[in-house]
Amino acid sequence: MTPVRKPGRPRDAAVGERVLDAALEVLKDEGFAGLTIEAIADRAGVSKATMYRRWDSKETLLVDAVARAVEAVEIEDTGDIRHDLTAAVRGMCSFVSDTRAGEVFPWLVGEIANGSEIGTRYAAAVIVPRRRMLGELLRAAIERGDLREDIDVATAVDMVMGPVIMRRIAGLLEGSGESWAETVVDSLLSGAHAR
Repeated sequence: MTPVRKPGRPRDAAVGERVLDAALEVLKDEGFAGLTIEAIADRAGVSKATMYRRWDSKETLLVDAVARAVEAVEIEDTGDIRHDLTAAVRGMCSFVSDTRAGEVFPWLVGEIANGSEIGTRYAAAVIVPRRRMLGELLRAAIERGDLREDIDVATAVDMVMGPVIMRRIAGLLEGSGESWAETVVDSLLSGAHAR
C-alpha cells in the first residue's frame, strides 16, 4: 500500500536549524524577557506561522534549541572508565563555557530550581538523558569489575556533574585549567575503584 502524502511542502530542516540558532542568539542578546516569537522569527528570517507550525511556545522552542546543542556532547564507552569520565567532564565544561546554549545554562539551572515549566522541560530533555548516559558508563565499569559493586551510581553521577555545574554558576570554570577534569574524575575513582 502506498503511503498517502500529506498536503503542503515538506519541512525544510535548514529552517528549523536557523530558528533554533536564532532562539539562542536572541536569548543571549535580550534575555528571557526579550525572547519572543516575533524576535526569533525576525532573527531567523522566517514567518511566525512557520514557527508555530513547529513549536507551540517559546519555551518549547528554547528547550529544543538547548537539547539540540547538548546532543553534540558525546559520552562514549571505550572500556576505560577514567578516560571516558574525563572526556565527559571536558565535554560538559566545553558545552557550558563555549557554546551559545551554555551561555544560558545558569539561567536554565535557576528555572529548574524554581520548578518552572521551562525548567522541568529542560531537565527532562537535557539533564535526565545525560545522567542516564553517565550512569550507564558507571554500571558498565562495575560489570567489568573496574569499579566496586557497592557504589551508589546516582551519587557517582552527581559527583561527575556537580563540580561542572557549581563552577559554571560561580563563574570559576574558565580558570579551572587543563587538568581539572582529571582531578574531578580521580577524586571520584579514588574511592570507587575495585580493590
